[in-house]
Amino acid sequence: MDICGLIATRKDSKRVKNKATRKFGSSNLSIIKIDQAIKIKKFKSIYFSSDIPELNRYALKRGLILIERPKKYLGKCTISDLAPYLAKQIKEDHICYLMNTSPLLEDKTLLKAVNTYEKLNFSRYDGLNTFEIVKDFLWGKNKPINYKLNKQPMSQNLGGVFKHIPAIAIMSKKKIIKFRNVLGKKPYKIFLKQPESFDIDSIYDFKISELYYKKRKNK
Repeated sequence: MDICGLIATRKDSKRVKNKATRKFGSSNLSIIKIDQAIKIKKFKSIYFSSDIPELNRYALKRGLILIERPKKYLGKCTISDLAPYLAKQIKEDHICYLMNTSPLLEDKTLLKAVNTYEKLNFSRYDGLNTFEIVKDFLWGKNKPINYKLNKQPMSQNLGGVFKHIPAIAIMSKKKIIKFRNVLGKKPYKIFLKQPESFDIDSIYDFKISELYYKKRKNK
């Protein structure tokens, strides 16, 4: 099965300034993800798409294939627009989309995900994605989602709700273009636990993840 890796990032980060290139430990989020994708030695090719020249230079130096992005696929562009565009530029049939906002994802987890995807029953699943089981007292608009008010359980006995963690998404190129996302309708779920499930979406996430990253590196 020909699976490629894909990493995409952009300069214009709203909640964490210069998130893609900001110093994280002794490196940055983008370089950490590029190096991880290379390290597991499972991808036929690895593609990189960014509007940040210094990252493009690093990616080329490491042997990645660059995908240029027109301006309409930068800024406020959503994954529903970006994913199909990038998929159309790729020659391999299957794509492993890796987010640089998950720096605590372990190599062994990524390797397990790719190996699992290769054996998937594709009549049952559209692809593979990472999730986290959330056991909190969660509400929708007017009522609880995962418990009954008149039978409120202890927190450890709460029904789990699945939170999508965009650390790894593997799907065929055809399905990414068809569904205009990297989940499909029936994803196979690989569950992550904290801190591996941390997804950087704020400066708080960034700083906490960096502390864990430094601790891991110093072991």
